[in-house]
Amino acid sequence: MRLSPTENLILELLRENSRRSLTEIADIVGLSRPTVKYHVDKLIESKVISRFTIEVDTTQVDSVTGTRAMFDLQLKRNTCSIVYASIQRWSEVVSAWSLTGDTDMRILLEAANLSILEELRDRLSRHPEVLTVTTSVILKSWREKT
Repeated sequence: MRLSPTENLILELLRENSRRSLTEIADIVGLSRPTVKYHVDKLIESKVISRFTIEVDTTQVDSVTGTRAMFDLQLKRNTCSIVYASIQRWSEVVSAWSLTGDTDMRILLEAANLSILEELRDRLSRHPEVLTVTTSVILKSWREKT
């Protein structure tokens, strides 16, 4: 997709601060709030913007909010794309990978508490393509890069 100069400027402003309001962006770029909303919605629909996020300085907090876990999946056959399609809208999914070796797929999730992770694990284990799910709760993160 070819971006207009306005869309490039909006993207740059959101890269600097993804929590920036549409009103603030509109003031900076000199457009109305509805026009900026139209451009942002267009960027989301065309998948130029895939998600809004924040960066956390882990030296300033004891831990990232929530409980994190890795789900290692063994599948009945090579169907990672089918499994991923069924979980891609889960807000708790942080990352997902297809792997070589005994584990076919690894999923990193972050939820508010263990009971939510347990419910997601149960849902995933009932997926028709999933053979086994092994869960590893993350106790502490020493270093993370995005």
